[in-house]
Amino acid sequence: MDISLILTVALAASFIVVVLVLVAIIIYQRWRIGDQNVFIERFIRQNEEQRQKMRKAGIL
Repeated sequence: MDISLILTVALAASFIVVVLVLVAIIIYQRWRIGDQNVFIERFIRQNEEQRQKMRKAGIL
């Protein structure tokens, strides 16, 4: 077999694997950011509810 063909196929396969790994990392990071945003949104909502309660009570 021709050694250059083997090297070309190996290089192409390794490039595809690297691209797939990078895509998986990007998807995972976006998922983690989405999880963190849920907690931030809950904190903001609770903070607003607390401020409304304080306004009704005349504290704020």
